[in-house]
Amino acid sequence: MRRLFRTPPFPTVFAVGFFQEIAFFLLVNLPGRLQQLGFTEAGIGVAYSVSALAALLLRPLLGRVLDVFHRRTVLRVAGILNITAIAVLALVDVAGPVLWAAFLAQRVLQILLFTTILTYAADCVPQDIRTLGIAVFGMSGLIPIALANLMGDALLNELGYQGLLTAAGAVALVSWSLVWRLPLLPVLGSRPRRNFWAVVRQPDLMPVWWISLMFAMAMETIFVFMRPFIDARQVGSLGLFFVVYGTLAILTRLIGGRLTALPARRIIVAAMGGMAAGMAVLGAAFSLPLLLGAAALLGGSHGVIFPIISAQVVDRARTSERGTAVATFTSVFDLGLIVCAPIVGAVIERFDYGLAFGAVGLTVAGGTLVFAAWDRRLEAHLAAADRAPAPLGISDRPDR
Repeated sequence: MRRLFRTPPFPTVFAVGFFQEIAFFLLVNLPGRLQQLGFTEAGIGVAYSVSALAALLLRPLLGRVLDVFHRRTVLRVAGILNITAIAVLALVDVAGPVLWAAFLAQRVLQILLFTTILTYAADCVPQDIRTLGIAVFGMSGLIPIALANLMGDALLNELGYQGLLTAAGAVALVSWSLVWRLPLLPVLGSRPRRNFWAVVRQPDLMPVWWISLMFAMAMETIFVFMRPFIDARQVGSLGLFFVVYGTLAILTRLIGGRLTALPARRIIVAAMGGMAAGMAVLGAAFSLPLLLGAAALLGGSHGVIFPIISAQVVDRARTSERGTAVATFTSVFDLGLIVCAPIVGAVIERFDYGLAFGAVGLTVAGGTLVFAAWDRRLEAHLAAADRAPAPLGISDRPDR
């Protein structure tokens, strides 16, 4: 870890990601604001699904931009536009076209920023400790889960939703100001770049996209519906839930460095099993102990799964197509929203949170079994063709 923070510009991009994620997690409270303006749970699900669809449609362009232009330039432009969108959300107090435009713009820009920051971090992490480096960088997103949600509870109590949104914009401004301290890294890769869909269809990346979708469905369900869930069940608080979630994610990240020596597939399957169980427990959480137990399961699983999957994407992709590969990876989270947000919202409205969250958990469990069989079969096929990669989680094929 010391080596990472002594490697320029890792400390600066860590700080950029840290403040950007605080702004993001403050906005986890935004569904409550939408409810205040007349949105139902189903309406919230549709709103987030539409924003994810917009971001998904822009992914081929984003991937090409990240592979051709400097990441720092993208961060500078997207950062100031994101701050502007948050400012509009803070000022608008009626549902209408202006609210929709600001909401869609902010969601798309937030996803673009996340993708670009992650790609920049992958660029500056030494290749021989890439999985560890991405895991450590991920701390810049895990610490804000707890910190921002504690801040969110306090800001809501004192200043309401407009005060919370103003604070989110201020923190995003801090992140943007730090971007100007980042050095201009060279655009990587000299080989001709394939188009976006060729990267998407790359055989050894497809199982990674699939398991990323399972993870995204669980995670996005939590981030979209936890505020309404807490308000409906009157158990605990959003801040308390995410303090436990974030703390367990951080702890598993800190003590899980030795996991990088194990086959990635085993780690992924075990962590996704924890994610599925956490969703089931959350659906049954009518008491504080169950709520906190679900937070611990979900947060601990999140802490393990994200850096492993991220490293698999970077390792399996060509260096010259790293931007496109990371853009595709983060686009899976948009797809997760598109697939599950409106369905989960409708099930909640028609039945209850227990059935909706339990169904997500069951889907994640089944999808994880599909991934395990698919990835194992793919590895065997590559081995039979005498072009097998190194053991999963250890391979590093920067350009093929």
